[in-house]
Amino acid sequence: MARRVVMDANLALALFLRMVYTAQVYRLMDDLQEQQAEIFAPLLWEYECVSALRRAMMYHAVPAEDAAQFVFDLLALEVVRAAPSFELHQSALRWAERLGQSKAYDAQYIALAEQLQADFWSADEKLVNALKAQGVGWAHWIGEVGC
Repeated sequence: MARRVVMDANLALALFLRMVYTAQVYRLMDDLQEQQAEIFAPLLWEYECVSALRRAMMYHAVPAEDAAQFVFDLLALEVVRAAPSFELHQSALRWAERLGQSKAYDAQYIALAEQLQADFWSADEKLVNALKAQGVGWAHWIGEVGC
């Protein structure tokens, strides 16, 4: 079975927007491609990416004329979008509770990674540290990747 990875929206955004961790994301993507890993995300991922794009447009970090290309390139990424399910939502609710979160957005990614027995990669260091404190060895922060 190929290596499986769940990638959060922040990592996808770094492929298109200049972030402090953009170089690490490109390195991770190169490594995953070399390993022929399968990359997954909950369907929510697309909405989070487009919302962040809109925010970047409002702050003039992305010109409006580039937005369509960004969305086209985002949708072309070889990321398998996992459809929501009762089991996934139930698991997300449990993860949100374990992590003391009032919302279950992040927990959707974690629940999917758990369900797929996949590594979870995020730019959210606080989230990854909270998961590691829970004994989750498959959670990784993008800062772990060298440039």
